[in-house]
Amino acid sequence: MKLITRYILKLIAFWFLVFFIFRVIFYFGNTSLLNAVPLTLVLQSFYKALRLDLSMLSYFLALPFIFIFIYSLFRKKFLITISDGVTYLFIVLYTLTAIGEMCLYREWKAKLSVQAMQHFLHPSEVFKSVSIGLSVLFFSLSILMSWFFIRLYKRKVSIKKDATILSFGKFHWKSIVFFIAGAAFCGISLRGGWQEIPIQDSDAFFCTQPIVNDATVNPLWNLAFNFFDYEDHFKVNPYSDFDIKKANEIVASLFKTQKDTTVSFLTSKRPNIVFIILEGWSSYEIKAFGGDNNAPFMDSLSRRGIRFAKCYPAAYVSDQGIPALLSGYPSVSRISVINQSTKSAKLPCINRDLKKLGYQSGFVFGGDLNYGNIKSYIFNEQFDVVKEEKDMDGSLPRGNLGIQDADMEKEYLKILNTAKPPFVYAWFTLSTHMPYDYAGEKKKLFNRENDYVNSVSYADKALQHFFYSAQQQTWYKNTLFVIVSDHSHGSQKDFNEYDPEYHHIPFILFGEVIDSHFAGMNNENVCSQLDIVKTLLNQLAPAAASSAYVWSKDLFNPFARHFAFYPNFGGGGFVTNSGAIGYQHGVKQLIINTCGNNNLLADSLTVYGKAFQEAVYEDYRLK
Repeated sequence: MKLITRYILKLIAFWFLVFFIFRVIFYFGNTSLLNAVPLTLVLQSFYKALRLDLSMLSYFLALPFIFIFIYSLFRKKFLITISDGVTYLFIVLYTLTAIGEMCLYREWKAKLSVQAMQHFLHPSEVFKSVSIGLSVLFFSLSILMSWFFIRLYKRKVSIKKDATILSFGKFHWKSIVFFIAGAAFCGISLRGGWQEIPIQDSDAFFCTQPIVNDATVNPLWNLAFNFFDYEDHFKVNPYSDFDIKKANEIVASLFKTQKDTTVSFLTSKRPNIVFIILEGWSSYEIKAFGGDNNAPFMDSLSRRGIRFAKCYPAAYVSDQGIPALLSGYPSVSRISVINQSTKSAKLPCINRDLKKLGYQSGFVFGGDLNYGNIKSYIFNEQFDVVKEEKDMDGSLPRGNLGIQDADMEKEYLKILNTAKPPFVYAWFTLSTHMPYDYAGEKKKLFNRENDYVNSVSYADKALQHFFYSAQQQTWYKNTLFVIVSDHSHGSQKDFNEYDPEYHHIPFILFGEVIDSHFAGMNNENVCSQLDIVKTLLNQLAPAAASSAYVWSKDLFNPFARHFAFYPNFGGGGFVTNSGAIGYQHGVKQLIINTCGNNNLLADSLTVYGKAFQEAVYEDYRLK
């Protein structure tokens, strides 16, 4: 009995040590995000993590406990071997999860989730998108830590060498007590106690620093919980701050206008529409948007076209951003409508509505459209021409993700030259995504996100060459260029990922078809990338925009309200001309509040944001 008790206690201590060490590794792997985080909060997180760690530990204990119990009765040594093998498997699984999350957090500022794991349906694309250094870090650290903990378990915890003296004897009363006590401990611990509602990730949240809250939540527990939670949420809306009817009423009030009208800014009734969807551009790389002068051509372009100075995305990853731009469809935390092809097929899309006016359509990408399930969405939306890396000239140089922007801009121009006017085409750029392996010099510009900033400068030069060449084409004078980012990115600015400024993206309308009265206009009203499709269609096909794009508003309707909802992995935010709020799920206190002492405004923006996410999810769930 003493030997068994000692083994269980050592196994508990072993797993707590594993959790502790990986939490330390997580912090060390993300030191650049801890600049404004007090050390006291970091230290508190180790204590606050205990309940979730204990819940995770109970799952790890359950099978070894059963095997040891059965062995103590029947003396079959292979049961000890199986028990140890199960623990080795758990060690490897936990190591891969914890190290994977640490690496992911450096780029996405988010924990490992089902949405992130869906990208592993195309594993080659995942490993193409990360730097060699990060890949080496993941594999080497995973192998090293797995080896270390398995060896530690064998030498200090396993009782295989003592198995011959491990026995209660058949039907001994101690075996019954042991079984009942162990089952009770595991059952109570894994649900987090006696309370009515089982433990959740938010039970570990205790401050307004997202990275600390995220570090506190056990990574494998979070992934497992997220998996079952994700599956269940097709049946139940996870956001229930309001009765759904009330949430829909609140959202409807946001889009209600005194008059459904617009101001025409085009001189052509049937202009070509050319989208340039910038992969992960932050506004803070462009001087005209309040940033640094890292993209001088885009700065110049924005000052000659119509610049929307306060645009925010309805997405934080590309597979959310593409349907937000082309279908005016929003997302909330951890979902992307195009990952379910049956749902994305029901979305409206600007190219389908313009087809009724005689437009030809196309979508061009220098990488693999399977990534993020974008290809299914593009084909569901019936684009006439779809081109990706495999369709391009094989002699073009490739990076890990595909053809770099400086080469793709030439290919895009060739494709546009073969298009039949009027046309609506979109080019989704690539080079501003990790691993930033474009050819050319990378200067030391900033301590934070230096490679990313350099990639923006590289892409800016590619765009400059594209526009220089486009001006010489016959279709140029009758073309409206729509230049906008699919989502934002961490920049040299030290913005919290719940801050609206972290999500601030460039949005520019440019072209000779813009009325001279609007050229050089700077629109400083808050807007969303969701608004682009309705704004454009109201210039060309207003009936289509009014009936189908319920999450979009016309930016040239003087009666429209100025707001934007932005999601991220762990929460979201709501921005207006008067102020903004940002919140993390499970934390009652706002993470970001720019409303000052105006508590009434902050409360109303919180209501709008949470009603919006609830209504969006319900629409997505039922679609």
